[in-house]
Amino acid sequence: MSETNKGISLVIMILSIILLMIVGLFVYWEFFTINSEGENINFFKEGNLMINNPGFMKGVWYLSYEFQGSPANSIKLSFDKDSVCKNETNLCSDLISGERVEIRGIETDGEVLVKELRKINLNN
Repeated sequence: MSETNKGISLVIMILSIILLMIVGLFVYWEFFTINSEGENINFFKEGNLMINNPGFMKGVWYLSYEFQGSPANSIKLSFDKDSVCKNETNLCSDLISGERVEIRGIETDGEVLVKELRKINLNN
């Protein structure tokens, strides 16, 4: 093989390796890092779902939860198209009052935008 062909082959190999590294970095970034919205999650509580309880807004879901040093707390929940509910049907429209859940979301002004709701199975 001539020196020119060896040089071209070396350049092609180096460019191929750089391309593979860029693709690998992109795949890692997309699948293994938290998206910017996930960084804002500031609410992570376990409690019971409530709706239409006296003193609360009608048709609005609340989470009743305990916090060390205070007996019972409740917070209004809101859902958007990105909210994920992991219950029997995986639908946020099929929630059950009294159900024990774990909520991850973004709390602002006394309300939590639910990012993930996971049903806690008490039978285990």
